[in-house]
Amino acid sequence: MRMVLLAMLILIMLIGQAMSTDPLEVRSKSVQFNYEDSINGHGNFASYNKIYAEGPHSDARVQKRLANVFLQKTDRGSGSIERETIIASNESSMTQIDPDLIYAYSLIAALGNSSMIYEPQTMSIGNGYYATHLVTFNTLLGDTTQIKNYASKTSMGQRTNYAHAVNMDLVASVEDDYSGWEPARSLTRSLMNLNGAVTSGTAHLEMLQGGSRKSKSAWSNPDINVDQVYTGTFEFATKMNLTVPVYKSISEDSWLPCCSNGWVDMTYSDKKDFGADAKGVFDCTVLKG
Repeated sequence: MRMVLLAMLILIMLIGQAMSTDPLEVRSKSVQFNYEDSINGHGNFASYNKIYAEGPHSDARVQKRLANVFLQKTDRGSGSIERETIIASNESSMTQIDPDLIYAYSLIAALGNSSMIYEPQTMSIGNGYYATHLVTFNTLLGDTTQIKNYASKTSMGQRTNYAHAVNMDLVASVEDDYSGWEPARSLTRSLMNLNGAVTSGTAHLEMLQGGSRKSKSAWSNPDINVDQVYTGTFEFATKMNLTVPVYKSISEDSWLPCCSNGWVDMTYSDKKDFGADAKGVFDCTVLKG
């Protein structure tokens, strides 16, 4: 009974703190995801992993929308597979009303090693008809990894299709950071290191980084465009690493915010005495008596 009462007391204290929150206090949130697998066997296989994490920067393509970082990892085929994969995602922010943003970041990282050999597989599945009529799985090998960083309009990836054997070592990460202390500093990072071998297949290696932030598509006059396709039997080692730093300074409020960008640019401390808005006070109109 004592433990129950203690738990209730703690719960009441937490509820009280939540209801009396100071609008200027620091608030934080964090979402973490970790995934690991180890696969070894023969048969027909397919895996699909897709992760988004919301970044602190704005998306140049969509107004008033935060940019994301993104990772997709897939493989498929018939035959044998030996694979180990680690994927981690972390989305975190520490905010307060004034200033609006102190620190935030998002990160997705993947580490993998896989070896696949194609071989048609004949299996008996289920009962009745399929117990005596075997099913043949005959899918050539495919392996895909792609990362995207929407804040820097960057995409990196590899796609392997129609292969008879694939060996791949992978390190990939995509990150978006922002520190709102004055002067504000921020950066975005995208990294992909590949060490692979393909037998009788097709591989596509690519990297794209958009140009002017006014453009809503990375395909419009990109600053970096890497596009390589190989068909046959080959080995490759590729390293791609892009870091884009961003520096942002915040100017002091003027005596009459209405003469610059008005209500939208006013700080919380200036707004709080006027309610939800200050129409008729700071919008440079004349009040009617």
